[in-house]
Amino acid sequence: MSKRNTHKTLKYSIRQCGEDEIEIRNSFFDGYSRGFIRLLFIGIFSMSWYQNAKYNAPPFSIEMEAIKEDFIWAFNPDKEIYPLYEKSKKIHNDPEYQRMFPNDKLRSYEEYRKSYIEKFKVERIRAYLHPIWMLFLLFLFFLPRPRGIRVNRKKRIIYAPILNGTYRVAFVPKEGEPLGGVVYSCYGPHPWGGEYLHSFVIGIREENNMQQSRHYLGVYPSVTSKQSVDILHAIRAYLTEDNPAFLKHIKRRFSVWHYIATVPFCNAFAIPVPFKRAKADAAIEKALEAWNKKTNNQKQKWFKEIAEEQQLINEEHKAEGLDNQVK
Repeated sequence: MSKRNTHKTLKYSIRQCGEDEIEIRNSFFDGYSRGFIRLLFIGIFSMSWYQNAKYNAPPFSIEMEAIKEDFIWAFNPDKEIYPLYEKSKKIHNDPEYQRMFPNDKLRSYEEYRKSYIEKFKVERIRAYLHPIWMLFLLFLFFLPRPRGIRVNRKKRIIYAPILNGTYRVAFVPKEGEPLGGVVYSCYGPHPWGGEYLHSFVIGIREENNMQQSRHYLGVYPSVTSKQSVDILHAIRAYLTEDNPAFLKHIKRRFSVWHYIATVPFCNAFAIPVPFKRAKADAAIEKALEAWNKKTNNQKQKWFKEIAEEQQLINEEHKAEGLDNQVK
């Protein structure tokens, strides 16, 4: 694949956030999760269609009828009760019935109605719950797109939100490998990827928290078999070049429309999670303040530890016949 085509495919995984910042899309919590849920919806729809087709009925006809009944009992119960009352009244006024049950008095409509209202209390409550689960299903179908990793070349940091609502911040060395403040793998797990598709994985570790935060990056499913390597090259170029060529091809939003149908299937119509800029800036400033208090020797020691950890990852991949030191 030519460099031009490579740069064009990056628009599915990388977007421009500002003059000096880009974001790399999260794969597992974005496209994979949404695609799995949508596939599950299609499976449920297909099963319902198959079952109802036996009775020449549309999909979910039984469920929709039950929901309709719940709404009637909640908001217009007289539609069901009054015809029943009229039928009961007709039976009661029948001479044969009067002869057999002379002491049976005809109840008023209000009394008759009250007994049914109490009897169908569950249906009335259930009617108020239907909009909630319907909205929840819509939420799942349009599953919000979580924020991925961001690279800020002005502040020379790589940072990402984590599940507890805080941010992990890694620093870019002034010299040498631009990704020297993180560990990475071009061969992370990629569901249904087989031997050829991989996720680009970045791990960020802080000094006071030895547990890494791992981030699986790139559009899911991958648009090329070299997607991880292309993202790695793009990050390096962004941190070392003033105007890297790939920037001409990325936009403010991630691209989602692709001839590979599973790409839009997993990524289109997603609701972006709001990015809390003030909270991110506060976390960055706090991390920078702590980092700037370190001596050069302390900083170099930290980068050396990261490099040693990265070397172990590279050697593991090399033993598998994979080159993680792509240049």
